Amino acid sequence: MTRIQTRRVVVTGAAGITGLGSDWPTILEGLRSRRNCVRFMPSFAEVKGLNSQVAAPAAPFELPPHYTRKRMRTMGRNALLAVRSTELALERAGLLGDEVLTSGRAGVSYGSSSGSSDALEEMSHVRVSKSARNINATSYVRMMYHTAAANISMFFGFQGRVIPTISACTAGSQGIGYAFEAIRSGSQDVMVAGGAEELCPTEAAVFDTLYATSTCNDEPECTPKPFDVERDGLVIGEGACTLILENRDHALARGASLLPVGVVDIDGDFERGDCIAIRAAPDGAALGIGLASVDS
Repeated sequence: MTRIQTRRVVVTGAAGITGLGSDWPTILEGLRSRRNCVRFMPSFAEVKGLNSQVAAPAAPFELPPHYTRKRMRTMGRNALLAVRSTELALERAGLLGDEVLTSGRAGVSYGSSSGSSDALEEMSHVRVSKSARNINATSYVRMMYHTAAANISMFFGFQGRVIPTISACTAGSQGIGYAFEAIRSGSQDVMVAGGAEELCPTEAAVFDTLYATSTCNDEPECTPKPFDVERDGLVIGEGACTLILENRDHALARGASLLPVGVVDIDGDFERGDCIAIRAAPDGAALGIGLASVDS
């Protein structure tokens, strides 16, 4: 059997907006110093019945002057995090403003588990209050689950594939997987990949109802601790992370620097469903690895 020729995929750009900061030197310093970003959240404490009142918000970050009101009117916070993170990653890759972005050979594969909470609240009034007074022309674009991918595409003028991934906690990693496949198959030369989430008490409530959240509300600096025998649950976070994946030949031809991660080997079965209950699943990872060996 003749094997279909596939292309090698490399990482040429990366950036994130995180609780540790939004530039690599600051993030690296925070990691090396083992700084914990978890904070007590007064807005969570206002919600009756919510046990977990801690979270890891993104650190403050500045927006350049070209982020005008007109250009941001379709963005909720999660889309804004995604767009700014993407801009920083494209800059790192040396592709910001490059004609390839609008050539049809570059696309977006980006994840988010939901749209912006503020927009969701606006839209909910249509059913709860039987009134459309609180919505406007951009409410849906900010609310829709694919708002991050759509806003990235619009902001930078991408003409290639736009692949929104909305698979909850795996949305970002699944976005990277689809981006990898788009380049490996030859349909795209460059892909923006990653994920973004904004903080909202409703997200903590989802895991709170499963008794899966940390309740170290008086000692937020001591949680989470997933590998500790005294662990008490997870903590939700906020931020965005973007990778620029690129066809290796395309990257070398333009003299791009390859990031230390080198070749991206995402041959796993990243879209496999292995859940048999909300909180329990069989060993789908082992199955995915086995299937990947067939595909590699």
